[in-house]
Amino acid sequence: MSALSAHMPLKPCSSRCHSPHPPRLLSLGNGVRGPPPIRVAMPASAAAGTSANGAVHQPQLVDDPSSATHITGVRMVLDLPPTTLLRQLPENHQAVSEHVAIAVANNVVEATGVHATLVPGTSETGSALDMGTASSAATITAAADAKLEAAEEKEAVSTEPFSLSHSSPLAGGRLDVVHWREGRMLRIWTPSGFVQSESPRSAYPVMYLNDGQNLFGDRPTLSGQSWHAAEAAAGLINSGALPPFVIVGIDHSGSIRSYDYLPYPPGNANGYRLDAESWPGGGVDAYLRAVVDEILPYTERTYGVSSAPALRGFGGSSFGGICALCAALRHPGVFGSLLVESPSLWFAEERLLKHDLPDFTGPWPTRVFLAMGTKEYSGIRRTKESEFDAKLVSYANEVAALLESKDLVRGQGLQVVIEEGATHTEAAWAGRLAPALGFLGLHWWRHVMSHRREQLYFTFPKKLRAGQPAVLFFNQARSVVLAGRPRDSIAMVYGFNVDWSVGGGRLEMVPAVGLTALAKEITGAAPSQSAVALEQEPAGAAAAVPPLSSSSSSSLPLPTNDITDDFDAASVSQWLQASFTVPPEAYEMHMAFTDAAGGIWDNNAGANFYARVKMDMTAEQRSHTVEQAMAEGPAWGDVQSIAHKRAGCKYFTTPEVLMAGEPAALYVNRRQVHGLEHNPNLRVHFGFNNWQSGCQEIAMKPTSLWRGENIDWWSTTMTVPSDATELSFVLTDSHGIWDNNRGNNYVCPVKRLRGPDGAAKRVEPRGVESVESMPHAAGTLHILTLTKRQGSSAATRASKWTEEKRVRVWTPPGFNTERPPPGGYPVLVMQDGQNMFEDWLAHQGVSWRVGYTASDLVTRGELPPFVVVAVDSVGAMRSLNYLPYPPGTGAGGFRGDAERWPGGGLEAYMTRLVEEIMPLIQQRFAVSSDPAKVAFGGGSFAGVAALYAAMHYPHVFGCVLAESPSLWISEGRFLQDMRMHRGMLPERLFLGCGTREYSATRDHDRDDVDALLLSYCQEAASILESQGMRGGRLQFLVEDGAGHHELAWQWRLTGAMRFLFNAWWDE
Repeated sequence: MSALSAHMPLKPCSSRCHSPHPPRLLSLGNGVRGPPPIRVAMPASAAAGTSANGAVHQPQLVDDPSSATHITGVRMVLDLPPTTLLRQLPENHQAVSEHVAIAVANNVVEATGVHATLVPGTSETGSALDMGTASSAATITAAADAKLEAAEEKEAVSTEPFSLSHSSPLAGGRLDVVHWREGRMLRIWTPSGFVQSESPRSAYPVMYLNDGQNLFGDRPTLSGQSWHAAEAAAGLINSGALPPFVIVGIDHSGSIRSYDYLPYPPGNANGYRLDAESWPGGGVDAYLRAVVDEILPYTERTYGVSSAPALRGFGGSSFGGICALCAALRHPGVFGSLLVESPSLWFAEERLLKHDLPDFTGPWPTRVFLAMGTKEYSGIRRTKESEFDAKLVSYANEVAALLESKDLVRGQGLQVVIEEGATHTEAAWAGRLAPALGFLGLHWWRHVMSHRREQLYFTFPKKLRAGQPAVLFFNQARSVVLAGRPRDSIAMVYGFNVDWSVGGGRLEMVPAVGLTALAKEITGAAPSQSAVALEQEPAGAAAAVPPLSSSSSSSLPLPTNDITDDFDAASVSQWLQASFTVPPEAYEMHMAFTDAAGGIWDNNAGANFYARVKMDMTAEQRSHTVEQAMAEGPAWGDVQSIAHKRAGCKYFTTPEVLMAGEPAALYVNRRQVHGLEHNPNLRVHFGFNNWQSGCQEIAMKPTSLWRGENIDWWSTTMTVPSDATELSFVLTDSHGIWDNNRGNNYVCPVKRLRGPDGAAKRVEPRGVESVESMPHAAGTLHILTLTKRQGSSAATRASKWTEEKRVRVWTPPGFNTERPPPGGYPVLVMQDGQNMFEDWLAHQGVSWRVGYTASDLVTRGELPPFVVVAVDSVGAMRSLNYLPYPPGTGAGGFRGDAERWPGGGLEAYMTRLVEEIMPLIQQRFAVSSDPAKVAFGGGSFAGVAALYAAMHYPHVFGCVLAESPSLWISEGRFLQDMRMHRGMLPERLFLGCGTREYSATRDHDRDDVDALLLSYCQEAASILESQGMRGGRLQFLVEDGAGHHELAWQWRLTGAMRFLFNAWWDE
């Protein structure tokens, strides 16, 4: 049985009806067929009355509808039972009826300017709707209809069960609209920084709410007012009142809403609700079974929300509130918290209240929020009688008393709110939503703190987002220098990006809002209260801590079936918080903590603390098309995308690697040009092949690329000579100010890739000639033999040493390309593939045993499943591809054997790896292309390549593993390159070496060389720290007695993986 359209036009049925269409009927599942119900609220006269005996309360007729035009804030409600049809509609009835659509049996439609008259009667007499006033047509616009139709069309894109219809940003997070069944949707809001992969270690709490159409936006509702649930949730999270959580809205079934939400037909409430007398009921068991068996498994599987009852809530309003109570009765132990707003306890002659609730002997949810207004009935009707209002309040108090008899304590497990003057509308429920969620989710902090009690600080969202609000929590007790200071004197000093160059300032820290509230509840610090009158706040306003109460001043025991994580209320006073907004151009945050006087600092021993910022491209950035970029200058790819990932760099080119004989564009961030940050006369002086050809000086011009506080891209175009191998340039104003990279110039490599016709071509991903797969380390090892590169000649000696022939790919246990984690599997790309997996193939008889180490960490749950890609080296000529220049003999000539070894092909190798091999792996093995989930690693010469990737490819590789890098090459020239580097570095870097790098692999000892090689690595670590690799981003490990071989790298691999890849849980 399918629900009727939410916007189906009403069809008149009287003898005076001129419509050729018969009325649309609704099957109620019991053999009875009739039209769906409608309930419409309209401006009305204040005149109202009752019947003689007062038993049946119905609005009186309004003789002159125009007399009501001066009344403001007064509404009448037209309630049409399912067997009632409209008569005598005006000529414009089609437009009016499409706007006042048949949708929700128990919801209210605000139709400003339309006057109505309600005629008492049964289904036989029907109801008359007078819409003769001229103002009625004026209020129904074609634009409104078009919006409704567009929304319907958008939601009807996909009809497959649990298929995504559309997704949009909302309140700092995202709202996914997912098709469920028969035109009904799931509306799933996830908070800022939401990452599904966190769920294996710390699943998100979740609230399931009925009437999904009414939760997030005003447009899908009939009343024109939603709960603004996303704004309420975001306000609680951003204020520190609650940890991040997910809201799942479940659409109602339209005209048979009462059937899904009630265990019995509603009846007429002793005459107060004659409109509901014929409404259906009895389907709540089937609906709740679908929620438990279909929706919960889907959201837990797809969104990683918690399956623990204590972290799972359910709720609704009106009939939806009855459904929430039924969920507690029918499925005890499934939901740990319950939101019951304005429950329609009058239904079925109070059968639920008198029999079902008292007879229930199972466990109740550990937290229940129950609310009712004092004008639930009269506030939305013409009658001024308050008898039924008082009765509805008494119903709520009866339920509260019954819950208290079931050991729910007010203020701890039960919150009862009777709001003075509140009505039975979405506006009232929206006003109470933030306090309700704040109370129901307060105990979620127990679970959160069980994972963080020993941390010095943490943030929500866990991974900061550029342009989004955030909260930082600081554990003063864990600070060595600030632990004894007054808690009201602690401040956070912070800034963003390299050298704190963006935003920032000083924030006074305050007690952690949510943690303090929970501690007060546990210790009985809040005053006792049986009912709370709430002042309504504007929708979307940042919510404060909900009012709490306790019945005792002594410590309260933890409720049965509640979260069992230990929570030390006494230690909560040491937790402080600071709220801030991350600048849109930020890619990293630096901070330190101090006291009020600024004389005592906790700054990570001078290194400051660090938090990574994730930059999501804005709509403006995405709208910068390739065509626009090409108009600014010849480009290869999306210039805005390149500028976005190079936000921390001083310059970039398009194409990103210049091609000989092709046009190109140079982009320079003027804000990072020393001495020329605000100079409008920015010029570039450039030449090729060490200034041997093509030297020019050209004025640069500002671009339309996105600008930020520390981002201002200027550009110029050029043509790269056909014989060029590198571009050198400096920046100037031609009046004595120069930025020449401190005397080293800025240098960009030029790629010389040509096809048979001599024209430059874009590189295509490599193909696979054959695949051999075998079990390995509880996973599978795939050996891929690659096809020859396009345009290369296997007969030439050059291609023999510059063409990768074999790639080894290890996939973890449970690997499935059809169902990869969101964004793809994390991946580690290793060099010297022959030495990675099998001892018999390694050149010294010992491998890194990467597969076994990765498998052990994954199967023990220490790391998420990830893929290892190992690219075979070319053997004896590997130095050609792994070094930026020939190695030489080292200082003092201690490596005479390397004097004639080649080098200088590293950039070309990186280009092949990034442009040819990695796209192939991404296509075949569903690995991620997100830099945060891609790592690069290697040892010895490949360790140099790893450091090179850290400096030149941080936009590709977010983690780098550099083991025993051969920094002696070219008499230490690479260290000089590292010193000159200015720009972005990877998220994390592991640098390892031994104290006997030279002597351990030779038949003679050279302590002086061992000390020299160790000093090179120590200097490299010092350089990286000085350039921002602090605050847990860099781990430098020196192993006493270890040499320069695979066994040492194998031994350090477990710790390196733990350090580098633990952050993959957050991605």
